[in-house]
Amino acid sequence: MAVTAPPMPPGTRPPVPPPAVPSRRRTDRDEPPRRSDEHDHGAAWAFLWILFAFKMATVFLIWWASRSYETGVFLAGTTWFWIIVPALAFAAPIAFRWRLIRVRRRRAQLQRSEWLVEST
Repeated sequence: MAVTAPPMPPGTRPPVPPPAVPSRRRTDRDEPPRRSDEHDHGAAWAFLWILFAFKMATVFLIWWASRSYETGVFLAGTTWFWIIVPALAFAAPIAFRWRLIRVRRRRAQLQRSEWLVEST
């Protein structure tokens, strides 16, 4: 009596292994292969910076053309939230570095406490 596998549901296939790629010797000049789930956020940040610069240039030109106190107050009241873009852009790396310094300080403290044993 032969045992067979149960039938597979329609539309499903077993995973197919990737084709064999001939290997070559890697050198130091080779960059590591990028994973498919890594995304390049540089384009998004470039877009935001261009948008921010265009907005600030437009606000400046409007203020310069009118040169009135009321226009300045109106522009300040309607564009204050645009400060969020550079604040986020600069806060994230600063927060990362601050946390990195604290973690390294704590790690050094733990390593010192591991080796500083008082003799009795």
